[in-house]
Amino acid sequence: MAFTTLTPEEKQRRKEERKRLKYEKEHKIIDNIDHKICLKCKEFKPSTAEYFYKNKSNSIDGLSNKCIECEIKRAIQWKKDNPEKYAEAMSRVEAKPKRILSNRKRAEKQRKAGKQKEWQNNNPDKVKEYSMFKRLHKKHNINPLEWLRCKEYFNNQCAYCGLPIAEHYNNYNGEPRKEDLQKEHVDHFGVNDLSNCVPGCKSCNCKKWEFTFNEWYNENNPVFTKERYNKIMKWINTDHKLYIMSPKPKQKYTRKEVKKEIS
Repeated sequence: MAFTTLTPEEKQRRKEERKRLKYEKEHKIIDNIDHKICLKCKEFKPSTAEYFYKNKSNSIDGLSNKCIECEIKRAIQWKKDNPEKYAEAMSRVEAKPKRILSNRKRAEKQRKAGKQKEWQNNNPDKVKEYSMFKRLHKKHNINPLEWLRCKEYFNNQCAYCGLPIAEHYNNYNGEPRKEDLQKEHVDHFGVNDLSNCVPGCKSCNCKKWEFTFNEWYNENNPVFTKERYNKIMKWINTDHKLYIMSPKPKQKYTRKEVKKEIS
């Protein structure tokens, strides 16, 4: 059987064709936004660095084939399954000169600051709007007991996506750490008491902040469910009144008092 020798032009054409077919298989347009499928959870997510780590070896789109959430879960599981290897890796990191580590942190900080400045220059109206409601409230005016009851009402899960607090991690210097859910303003321009507070994970809060509640949390949102939507509306309209307490300025609670109150 005779084999045909391909010309360099034909090889390049076939290579580009394979790339195109693979791109079309992994990507699709949803709400006019390019999405990419995660090979782990099989969900389509926006093909940006917010949802996928960058991967220079991937010549198709420059992104990892697994979403960031799945990568973090994999890293957490690897850490549990390989405690000795993890300890060895951390010892190598700690052995590096502090100057090298500080330079990397400084470069990362400057990179993030540059991207933030670029976004602010391209979105002056959103910056003005966000600054306005940020001045209206810096934090919720609720006490620790109200916050505990609020989380219990939502089964200690993110009110939007249902992520359990036990699985809520944040990345600190490349290491995932468990942290509390965040106090989320359902209405950006609303009040700061319990009637406008629900527990939210960091991922949902970051995605929602520039939108109103109904603009962001609707059937077009992949984490939306009618059941969670109804529960949020019931909480902010009526049920929060069952848990709100009389304000006592500068009141502090010890851990024993909190445990006694919720027991």
